[in-house]
Amino acid sequence: MSKSPSFFHQVKQWLNKRSWNALDQAYTGAKTIKMIENQHFEGQKISPETAKGKSLYDYFKSLLDRELLQIRWNLSQFNWGNFYQPLNQSEQLSSQETEILSRLKFIESVISKYRNTSDNFFSSTSLSSPPQNLPINPPYPIVQNNNTVPSSIFPPRSSPLFEVSQKLTPEYEQEVIQQLRNLRQERKIAIRFLILLVVVPVLVQFLSKNLIYSPLLNWKFVDRAELTKIEISQEVSEKFFNEFSYYKEVLEIQELLGIRPELSPEKKRELLREKAIEMGKEAAYETLNGFKNLLSDLTSLAAFTLMIYIFRRQFTILRSFLSRYFLGLSDVTKVFIFILLTDMFVGFHSAEGWEVILESTLDHFGLPENHNLIFIFIATVPVILDSIFKLLIFNYFTRKSPTAVAVLEKMQQ
Repeated sequence: MSKSPSFFHQVKQWLNKRSWNALDQAYTGAKTIKMIENQHFEGQKISPETAKGKSLYDYFKSLLDRELLQIRWNLSQFNWGNFYQPLNQSEQLSSQETEILSRLKFIESVISKYRNTSDNFFSSTSLSSPPQNLPINPPYPIVQNNNTVPSSIFPPRSSPLFEVSQKLTPEYEQEVIQQLRNLRQERKIAIRFLILLVVVPVLVQFLSKNLIYSPLLNWKFVDRAELTKIEISQEVSEKFFNEFSYYKEVLEIQELLGIRPELSPEKKRELLREKAIEMGKEAAYETLNGFKNLLSDLTSLAAFTLMIYIFRRQFTILRSFLSRYFLGLSDVTKVFIFILLTDMFVGFHSAEGWEVILESTLDHFGLPENHNLIFIFIATVPVILDSIFKLLIFNYFTRKSPTAVAVLEKMQQ
């Protein structure tokens, strides 16, 4: 019984050390950002206004993004480790707690201005009103005269942000330029985060399966177990028997053709026994693939959810960017995408595709094929999807893009 308190004490020490290391790394990253500000931006925050050229700003912006990402990750580790620590009931703060609070205040003083900067992307998605002394044509000001902004740098006309052709004051021009910078920065953040959302879960799924779950489950249920107690699924057993029969027939043919010297019955039996043991373990490993895939997929889903939770602002920027990009497409392109999706998932030839997808999914999780279940799925789900697509036409296209509905009707005719 004395080992249990010692074990929990070691776990507590490990959590304390890990949390402190995470906080120390976050503190080091904050000091790095502060040093860059003092040396290259005269103590101000890293921004295009304080940078001495675009190339210099882009270089330090990449360093800033890297340090902010590491700080957020280390603070998340620190918070998780601190979650399991008991609350200090004393009214006096210990020296360690004082040091923790001091470092947290310094970190917050450094990263708070960049947090506010990222928030400004959402408050700046629409232009502020032009000066009152300017005549405007509703609904939005338009650039004209000598001080004009080229229309080629603006987003598509469907965006209500830049349907303009009016004379601007210098202050309002600067505001427009700042909006363009924000949109460019927003696009970079959205594309980068979209790539991370795709790449990170795939890497987590692959690495967790091959480096964690496969070795652990193989050792637990196959390598340590007796050969007679290993359970093998029926589909894998049939494949195993076919491969073993093929190996046995090849062995006999090689003996008859003189390719291999004729073996004694005992030697031949021993050779077949070794092959059966080897193939039996391979079959057992393959039987566990479904469980391995399930665990690795859940781990990948957890990583995806954690990324969205930690990078909530970037996810909101991504949603805004995708929505604006889709609305900027022409009506013909929107209708083409819609028809492509409907024909792919609910078209007359989609049954074969659904059957392949369902069979691959069942095989991925190690489940036996159930044709009745597959046919029921094909008979119901495409009908539901077709109803959803039709609802989107009347609910979305009629409000956002009425001309797309007319184009869709013409193309269907």
